Amino acid sequence: MNEMKRFLLPICLTVVALFTGIAIGRQTVLKGQTSRALSLSATAALPSSTPIVVHTPIPKQTPGAIVQTETAETQTSDNSGDIISRMKAELGRPTGRKTYATFSKLADAIDQKNVREVLGFVETLQKPQEKSMLLSLVVGRWSEFDPQGAIAYAQALPVGQSRNWATTSAVAGWAERDTGAATAWAQQLPLGPQRDQAMQTIVSALADKDPQAALNFLQTLPAGRQRQSLYWPIFSKWTASDPVTAAERATQLPPGSNRDAAIQVIGSNWASQDPEAAFAWANNLPAGQGRNNALQNILTSWANKDAPRVATIINELPQGSVRDQSVGNIARQWALTDPRAALNWAQQLPEGDGQRNAVRFALTSWVQSEPAAAAEYVATLPPGKIQEDVTSAVAVQLASSDIQSAVTWAQKLPSGQARQNAFNNIISQWSDADPQAAADFAARASEADGRKTLLENVSRQWARNDPQAALRWANSLSEKSGRDVVLPGIVAVVAESDPREAARIITQMSPGESQSSAAAAIAWQWAGEDPKAASAWASNFSEGKNRERAFDSLINRWSQNDPYAAGAWLGTLPAGASRDAAVAAYTRRVVTTDPQTAAQWAETIANEGTRNSQMESIASAWLKTDANRASAWIANSSLSDDVKARLLPQRR
Repeated sequence: MNEMKRFLLPICLTVVALFTGIAIGRQTVLKGQTSRALSLSATAALPSSTPIVVHTPIPKQTPGAIVQTETAETQTSDNSGDIISRMKAELGRPTGRKTYATFSKLADAIDQKNVREVLGFVETLQKPQEKSMLLSLVVGRWSEFDPQGAIAYAQALPVGQSRNWATTSAVAGWAERDTGAATAWAQQLPLGPQRDQAMQTIVSALADKDPQAALNFLQTLPAGRQRQSLYWPIFSKWTASDPVTAAERATQLPPGSNRDAAIQVIGSNWASQDPEAAFAWANNLPAGQGRNNALQNILTSWANKDAPRVATIINELPQGSVRDQSVGNIARQWALTDPRAALNWAQQLPEGDGQRNAVRFALTSWVQSEPAAAAEYVATLPPGKIQEDVTSAVAVQLASSDIQSAVTWAQKLPSGQARQNAFNNIISQWSDADPQAAADFAARASEADGRKTLLENVSRQWARNDPQAALRWANSLSEKSGRDVVLPGIVAVVAESDPREAARIITQMSPGESQSSAAAAIAWQWAGEDPKAASAWASNFSEGKNRERAFDSLINRWSQNDPYAAGAWLGTLPAGASRDAAVAAYTRRVVTTDPQTAAQWAETIANEGTRNSQMESIASAWLKTDANRASAWIANSSLSDDVKARLLPQRR
């Protein structure tokens, strides 16, 4: 059992290093093994490309270099040879718990006399993961009797994962032997992830032996981001051994983020041991974010063990953020073991967002484990927002495993938004797997099932995967109305990579709203790549909706990237509805950065209604940023007296 602890703790420490806020399980590490337990620790969080530099004078030792007397070689050859032979034997077996336990046990036999020969063998390993693991184990053992030598060796390794892991192992061993020296070294490192990780390693090593001493040490460090992150490992380990004392000490910390972090980790860890006691403690904490986080973590963890009990407790909680945010988590966890009970509880909650979330989360969990049963249940729900939400979730899950079963299920749903949502989610996945079959289904769908939307979804998805095949399908449709539905989606996708080809395709469409939408999509994409070419193409349209929509979309994209060039192009346009559309789009884009220019352009719009609407909109925005200039412009503008009176009195 002792051998395994050195591998369990690293997993926990990795979580600490990343500070994810997830609770860390209990670990007890015997003295003398801690440094090797840390060898596979949060070193994964260290960037492999950046070395940790030693700033204290330590004699450099080249990895693998062996300087020993003839007597020492004779004395150690058998011992090191035995260790190496057993390592080779274990490496030849499938990796597993027994293998790691054996490696850890072998590390106990390493001493000052044979460490170099063992390291020499490890350095010859070809698999990076095996090499990193064994290097960290051996260096961790070395640091127990010669920490400075271990640090120096680790620093001489090539930059990368092995070096990072070995360095952290050496720091852990050094902290066990001489906390002050290890800390002094760590504090001289440049600010950054390496220094943070070194300090976390030292604090974790101290907390293994005496959490109170670790906390005292932490409070001697300068305040700042690094210090904040170190409260988590201390109280995690403290809670594992003595949650009551840890909780008492955490509440004595000054209010703030450090205290909140300590309370949160205590709640998470204590809940895994004694959720009743953890809840009673957290529920009596002063109101605040720390209390809320702790209660949510406790209730979520507790729900894994006894969801009905937690559901009862939540029903008794007062209305508020803790209750609102917990109901969904509880429903999700409960549904994994007893979905019908979870749903019955969720449906009995007071109506509102909390109840809808609970029902949706419960059904989402259920559909992952029993999609058919969940689908049957959803079909019995009354029409409404809950049914629409959960129908989509069920459709996605069913379609991911069996498209035809998903379609059969959706066809049994009553007509309405929920049924349409189901078909839309199914068709999205179907279009990836078999676009022709999905397209055939969409073409046969009724208007009540959202035929137009289904065809649009298929066309876009198919065009992304195979635009030429999607075009052939669109052209094969017998009805012009069908082609006009699907071509805009295909055109928009094609325009992303080849706007000229998209411009050619649009000529195959019938005049109307679909063609205008396609023109707008092409202009937007093309303007991002070559606005001059896009403007020349758009100008070829006759005055009408296609030209207006294309100009609007073009100028929106162009002025986003280069407002001066876009404005210069506007000045070349002849009067007409399309110019008005382009100028209106330009003023909307530049009003936030240059309201005076926007106002001047708005005054050139020919259509009186469009002009007045744009001018009033600009005036309202301008008054918020520069009331004096805006008021002066309004007073002298062509706006009606009624509009001026409506805008200006609030400024007097």
